[in-house]
Amino acid sequence: MSRLRFAIPAMSHLRFAIPAMSRLRFATPATSRLRFAIPALSSLALGLGAALWIASGCGEIETTEHWPNGAALLADTRSLDRLLERVAGLEGTPLARRAEQLRGSLPDCPTVEARAESGELSDLWPALRCATGSADSSALEHARTGWDIALSVPVGDAHGVAALSINASGDVEVELRLPRVAGEGLAGLALPGREAAGAAELSESEALIHARVRPVGGLDLAALVPANSQGARLFRLKSRLFEGLALDGVWEIASYLPAQGDAVPRTALALNFSNRAAAIAAMEDFISNLQASWPVARTFFRSGDAEGACLLDLRIMPGLAPCYVATERALVVGWNPASVRKALDGVGTEPDEFAASSGAVIHLDRFADADRRLSSAQPSETAEAPTRYPWRRIIATGGPDASGFRLELHFESSVGT
Repeated sequence: MSRLRFAIPAMSHLRFAIPAMSRLRFATPATSRLRFAIPALSSLALGLGAALWIASGCGEIETTEHWPNGAALLADTRSLDRLLERVAGLEGTPLARRAEQLRGSLPDCPTVEARAESGELSDLWPALRCATGSADSSALEHARTGWDIALSVPVGDAHGVAALSINASGDVEVELRLPRVAGEGLAGLALPGREAAGAAELSESEALIHARVRPVGGLDLAALVPANSQGARLFRLKSRLFEGLALDGVWEIASYLPAQGDAVPRTALALNFSNRAAAIAAMEDFISNLQASWPVARTFFRSGDAEGACLLDLRIMPGLAPCYVATERALVVGWNPASVRKALDGVGTEPDEFAASSGAVIHLDRFADADRRLSSAQPSETAEAPTRYPWRRIIATGGPDASGFRLELHFESSVGT
């Protein structure tokens, strides 16, 4: 397996996980392995590809249609086979092997369906059969109008619905609609409101993952930290910064190709502020709170015209030496000094994917290069070929919709595949 892994796990339901847009996993030196995973991509269960939930909106899905109990699938057989063929292109992965098995077991009929009373997507595949046109399929048939594949899954007391089409070139379009309950808790930070996220604060150059979101409920980070939790005690997360008094409600994350010789990707977070002086004061207060719990020193730091500080001796994870600077519009926090410098390199000179709406871009065509750089920094006894992805990049955008939460995803095919 490659060191830089694009994971598309089969999840029990569609969900969004914040990685800071993906999740970084750092293996210990004893394992001689570093993996960069993106579990925020949930599969529409193996063959349905991936659906990244950076979702949108407010309000419940209003429908009088009756959805089948549990999870349900209705698909054009040839389109499902074409999608499984693309997923099988993830050579050497369990997902690819499973996709090949499913291709060999597809029923010989124009349309297939499946039901899973458990609500688990993984339970759909053994239940694939020729569609019978039963009465309880009418809602799913309606959802599939104009699309190749439709999927419904229970989300709380409601249902989430995904519709998907794949063209002859392998490009995949997904429309995902979920009820409000899907965005409770941490996922609420990924639910965009109607107001645009605005111009990007972080560079797109060499980005592996780049996301910018203005949550519909604002950036209430403090509410996510229980008052008596270990995080609140050790890191004082109830400080003025995390209470949101200085922030204007937009967060942005980017993870970049690692520099040659580095063992981790460069990663940075931007938090837009409404009052620059108050934001800087809150950040310095946060650093002081950290120093009360950890024996770390504050070091002055500058990147271009932006000034801030680093905690260079806070080495609790590989490559971690966090720094921040305050630009004219945002606090930019990086994994280390190189992360901040890279994040501010070329800002304002590149196309802006998020000015009109919240969203994310995953550049799969850059992962192989990242794999090679990580491998050279941490060589192992066994050489591992980078995973080859069937898509070049994934673009996800979302916004409030009258019928509920709505997300649109576009999977662009790799050149020559």
